[in-house]
Amino acid sequence: MTDLLIDLAKRRNPAMASMLVTGAEAEAEVMPERRLVDLSATSPSEVLERFRRRQTDWQSIPADPDGTRLRLMPAGVSIWSGYPGEGKTTALRQMAVKLAANGQPTFFASLEEDPEDLLLRLCHVAHGVRDIEHEETFGDFLHWASGRLFIWGVVGQASGAEVLATIRALARRGLKHAVIDSLMCLDVANDDFERQRQFANAVAQTARVSGVHIHLVVHPRKIVSRDTDPDINDVAGAREIAGIADNVLFVKRGGEEGNSDFAKSSVIHVLKNRHGGWCGKICAWFRKDFGQVHEQPNGTKPIVYTDGRPR
Repeated sequence: MTDLLIDLAKRRNPAMASMLVTGAEAEAEVMPERRLVDLSATSPSEVLERFRRRQTDWQSIPADPDGTRLRLMPAGVSIWSGYPGEGKTTALRQMAVKLAANGQPTFFASLEEDPEDLLLRLCHVAHGVRDIEHEETFGDFLHWASGRLFIWGVVGQASGAEVLATIRALARRGLKHAVIDSLMCLDVANDDFERQRQFANAVAQTARVSGVHIHLVVHPRKIVSRDTDPDINDVAGAREIAGIADNVLFVKRGGEEGNSDFAKSSVIHVLKNRHGGWCGKICAWFRKDFGQVHEQPNGTKPIVYTDGRPR
């Protein structure tokens, strides 16, 4: 009936044709109540219970293990940025292993390295060892990672739509987190801001529909000074990329040395934090010999994520 009325209006006044809509849009215009929350049928107790449950269902990053400053909520989006060699990919590898150890199946699409190299580096981080010297160690890791870690196996530029479709499919198998490293390696041109805007919206919608928290690496704009603290405008690309994010994080190396020859300070600048509201610097310590970031500079033992203990 709605479509018939619209068609009749078009024939009566062709000049109005471009202003009229059809299908679902027309239904929303005629019957807006179908698109609104029915406040009279809303249960206060059920809404409060769902809200409280969502507020307790969060994960943390290794640099802030207690989640006192940053929390990763389900169905969220985190943008990670940082200059080359500053430690963002290292932080993401350890975060993926930590999440997997905590019963949070995680997908990792490392579009800048070979999938087998990524597996070996994840094994290095999971065991906290410098080198994988024994085949049994890697075999044990693969057994541990089965069902916990899902690795993108295509080398080279990938289709953004295909990666997001994979995330949605894995969500039906219990996926909780997904890392895409990086936007630059997808079929989204660096100077095509409209395409970036569309992809950013697709990322946000995929996160909401699937319940998966998506971590997207976006390279920064041209370096002005490494000594200057970054701000949200230093993240390259269309402004919608940062706009759709719950968290915007910028990773930089610190300037101080720890009490170990292998430790260097690492700083995660929290530039946006939709749920916690806190913004500032999370300082941690990178141990090259462990391949891990530690909360304190004087840690002498690696974190072994494969020992069955929650982290």
